[in-house]
Amino acid sequence: METRNQAATPPPRKERRRNQPLRQHFDAAQMLLRPLLGDPENHNGTAFYRAMNKLQASFPEMSGNEIEALVAAVVRSVQTRAGNR
Repeated sequence: METRNQAATPPPRKERRRNQPLRQHFDAAQMLLRPLLGDPENHNGTAFYRAMNKLQASFPEMSGNEIEALVAAVVRSVQTRAGNR
């Protein structure tokens, strides 16, 4: 017989993300890129190029695809927060 506390505990979620190291670098990347990408109106090729260069210099062990994914994640985060103002 289950008690009330056991029934209320949700089952553990299966991790669906494949690249865990990117999650570990997200907060640092967000702090680095916020000055470049903080204003969604300034999202253009030049800002993205500078963001990628800044991350490549900060995390030289990452591949180009990982850098792109991290920039995209930061951009999504900035856009989401800008929409909630």
